[in-house]
Amino acid sequence: MKKFLPLFLVFAAVVAKAQTPNWSTDIAPIFFSNCTSCHHAGGLAPFTLLDYQTAYDNRFNISNDVSSKKMPPWPPDATYRRFAHERILAYSDIMKINAWVAAGAPIGDTLLTPAKPVYTNESALGTPDLSLRIPDFTVPASAQYNDLYTCFVIPTNLSQTEFITGIEVLPGNASVVHHVLVYQDTTGQAAVLDAATPEPGYTSFGGIGINGSPILVAGWVPGSQPSYLPANMGIKLYSHSDLVLQIHYPSGSNNKLDSTRINLKLSTGALRTVSLAPILNHQTSLVNGPLSIPANSTATFEEYYQLPNIIDITLLSVAPHAHLINKSWLSYVVTPTNDTMPLIRINDWDFHWQGSYGFRNLMRVPKQSKLYGFATYDNTANNPHNPSSPPQDVTRGESTTDEMMLIYFAYTYYQAGDENIVIDNSPLVDITDSSAATAINEPVNSIVSTPQFYDLVPNPSGTETQLSYFLPTSTDATLQVFDLNGKLIDEVKLPSALGINGYKYSVEKLQTGQYICNLNAAGMKKSKTLIVVH
Repeated sequence: MKKFLPLFLVFAAVVAKAQTPNWSTDIAPIFFSNCTSCHHAGGLAPFTLLDYQTAYDNRFNISNDVSSKKMPPWPPDATYRRFAHERILAYSDIMKINAWVAAGAPIGDTLLTPAKPVYTNESALGTPDLSLRIPDFTVPASAQYNDLYTCFVIPTNLSQTEFITGIEVLPGNASVVHHVLVYQDTTGQAAVLDAATPEPGYTSFGGIGINGSPILVAGWVPGSQPSYLPANMGIKLYSHSDLVLQIHYPSGSNNKLDSTRINLKLSTGALRTVSLAPILNHQTSLVNGPLSIPANSTATFEEYYQLPNIIDITLLSVAPHAHLINKSWLSYVVTPTNDTMPLIRINDWDFHWQGSYGFRNLMRVPKQSKLYGFATYDNTANNPHNPSSPPQDVTRGESTTDEMMLIYFAYTYYQAGDENIVIDNSPLVDITDSSAATAINEPVNSIVSTPQFYDLVPNPSGTETQLSYFLPTSTDATLQVFDLNGKLIDEVKLPSALGINGYKYSVEKLQTGQYICNLNAAGMKKSKTLIVVH
């Protein structure tokens, strides 16, 4: 218990000055909203957080994990870019959990505990248009000590090409399914590989082991929710194609049964095609390759791609992918006007917690923009995830002990108004720790050189909306609100500190309608559309 003693010292003043948090009214609501999608009976996590006693028994680990941001698992740096459907605890909630533990984790009045969320294996898509399941699969004994990647081939039996508009992956055994990648194979090669093995599926590390480029359709990681494409958009699912589910079973999964299922909502009408592709990758866009990290060394690699001078694109999501010795990621866009648009930063990469991250609003990227990606690898004994002891030379490859440098993007060709399509307008979780704000924002200043106007949340709004913006230096900043006729309706001076800033703007004085909001700072103007509905 000695390693937890500092928590009591740090938070003793909080407990003394404020009402002591208790399980029933303070802590249970936090866990029910943020943690129990994994921490429930049959879930991926090792214990449930639906009852007081189990939370009490694990209270010290919980305090440590939320303080270190290990839990909930959310790799992207929220000080660099906010994403849709984030799994982030508010700073105030972290403080509350630690104060609760420091005070002895009191239970409070159990009659005031909110209703527990209910978790079932039923589809959240309603009635899927296509529901496919892998054959019953018992994880073999080889998975006792080694990770296993098994590919299951499932025919779609579609007589015509359709569009996927909603996707849901349901692990058949959440305690052993670590993650799932869903590919589409139109060549039949995966079916041949599957037929060559007596057991269901076949083993393949990295990709699915076929020639050419299989089409990535979806992915699932713990905490993933069903995903929906924006209206009039879809992922093309070709007639008579096969879906290939590559499932990662971690070591210790041996002799356990799985029956993972994928549910799809489909549309037969022609939709705007959304594609998923590693636009930045170690084969065609690596600047300082080859991707090779000698033993006992670290290395940072750069990838670069310039969009052709054809048409703007609309980004829906970004998903970096690497293996075990990767340590960090950074990716951004530089437009033809030298504006820097942040994409994603991950400061502490963990192979076991990788996913795809959707933008809160769809993101317009002008043609001829330059996409950059940077990844740092640590092939030394100081890296706790290094699979080799002593470290061995690591090069590009499909095995988990090899390395990759891929950044996948979901994208479509731009149409006017795409940047106003809202994917998530829920209030942004406040991650502010005022004592650390300057230190956190300083690295951003060396990367993003122009003001950024991120979010209006909620939008539409009838009372107030939260502005989120970034200033590369401490400089004057104003918000101007115009109607669609170009008439100035309101002007407000904004906080001008370096880094990410926020401001709550009241819309109650505005009439119902659509407005243009301009952020003016450092001689630049950034615009967002605001919809007011009273």
